[in-house]
Amino acid sequence: MIFVNVFVFVLVLGVIILVHEFGHYYFAKKAGILCHEFAIGMGPVAYQKRKGETVYSIRMIPIGGFVSMAGESINDALIKKEDRIGVELNPSGQIVEIVLTDKKKASITGTVQSFDLYGKDQSPLFIELDIEGTMTRYPVSREAVYTLSETKQMWITPQEKSFESKTLSQRFMVIFAGPLMNFILALLLFFIVGWFVTKPNLDQNEIGSVASNSPADSIGIKSGDRLVNINGNPITTWSDIGLTMSSITKASVSVQIERNGQTFEHEIIPVILIQSAGISNFKPEDTKNNTPAIRYADLPIIGRAFGRASTNGGLKTGDRIVSLSLGDNHKDIHHWDDILLFFNTVELKGVVTVTYLREGNVLTTSYDIISQEALEKLGASAIVNQIGISPTSSFDFLYSLSYPWDAFKDSMGQVLATIGLLFNRNENLGIGDLSGPVGIFNLVSATRSQGLLAVIGFTAFLSINIGLLNLLPIPALDGGRLVFLGIEAITRKPINRKLENIINNVMLFVLLGLFVYVTYNDIFRLIRGS
Repeated sequence: MIFVNVFVFVLVLGVIILVHEFGHYYFAKKAGILCHEFAIGMGPVAYQKRKGETVYSIRMIPIGGFVSMAGESINDALIKKEDRIGVELNPSGQIVEIVLTDKKKASITGTVQSFDLYGKDQSPLFIELDIEGTMTRYPVSREAVYTLSETKQMWITPQEKSFESKTLSQRFMVIFAGPLMNFILALLLFFIVGWFVTKPNLDQNEIGSVASNSPADSIGIKSGDRLVNINGNPITTWSDIGLTMSSITKASVSVQIERNGQTFEHEIIPVILIQSAGISNFKPEDTKNNTPAIRYADLPIIGRAFGRASTNGGLKTGDRIVSLSLGDNHKDIHHWDDILLFFNTVELKGVVTVTYLREGNVLTTSYDIISQEALEKLGASAIVNQIGISPTSSFDFLYSLSYPWDAFKDSMGQVLATIGLLFNRNENLGIGDLSGPVGIFNLVSATRSQGLLAVIGFTAFLSINIGLLNLLPIPALDGGRLVFLGIEAITRKPINRKLENIINNVMLFVLLGLFVYVTYNDIFRLIRGS
């Protein structure tokens, strides 16, 4: 199973990165920019093949990728004065090959005295060599190559093939095309999902499906039943179900089901998720230890701790909550009813203090909860009560047609809201809440278990994430490079390349540090969660 998850993870990231880098590559080639390498992944080369001027590579670490374009560094020339090099000439006497390896014997060898391999404004390229005391100046073909080893060559980069020689609009499209392709990919994937999803019938109370091993399944609710009452509240539409379930304050719910003209009444314990605090009454089935799923109600036992409750608070499955404190509010806890009532009546913001019992020891922990306002901005609820039922649904052409646009808009909004919360001083969300590759791997693994459509939808959402994050105005990212182009457009003067490279390189190290930090947090969460 782990190998399948790894394969899906690599495939998902690989497709997103491939499309992103292809956007840069396509518009670079269209603008006449020489692309030395098109690489998927980072680190050592796993596979490499040259086609024309470009080397196509798959690298060992399946994270990231790049297009190496001419003109991105301060000096693209691979030779300098006093270098000992070899050269090969064409019949016209032009240098067509510059040999930089001892593995190949060149027709002419000498020491570089001066050279121009850039040829600004179409000025002739040349290399002046000292050959045994004789100075000889050789013209260089604008299609000449460096020979770096027996199998590796690279084209020289005269001005007309360099990134910086292109117009502002061409350079803008080369940079913007990466994120743009991510957005196009997401939209196409949502279109695929859209043709398989059906429109839920929300204006009635008939149950379309019941999740296996869910609370509803445990009391015998079946597809085709009608849910007519919850806790004395009449139910006529699916919206009534959502409103009623979101306002319950007890861990046991009374439901009335209508089947074949008969009405049945049941007590049901829903799955309760206190998303702001990261605790649930539901303990999933453990197939390894052969223990069934449990939903706690009478005893205030944590079925599952997630998010900050696990990573920051150290809470675990099986901990029994004794008391809760948040701000000036304090409550002794005896049942899950008390937990629901507490989080339904206090302002969900700040630091929660949990006193709990573990293996006979009374312990206390405190951690920041996620505010209700922050969760609402992310399209989530602070408290969720689920019984595992879904409405009936049917195929609707217009719904399938509008689905990808709605899903794209909602995903964009969610990512933008997340970015906004990270920079909002009033919220306690920060870098520590971000997920890196390990976190993404866990999400992909969880999504894979929900089926192919779920994986496709998640890939679309992740593609939007990567596209938007790359557009952040941070040096070393596409957005930072667009800022430099904006400054150039305003001032009519390009940013000093040396300064731009220094800023980008410094920020790249900062981002690498952030990458390591986020990955460490992912692993820490994984260890604490287990």
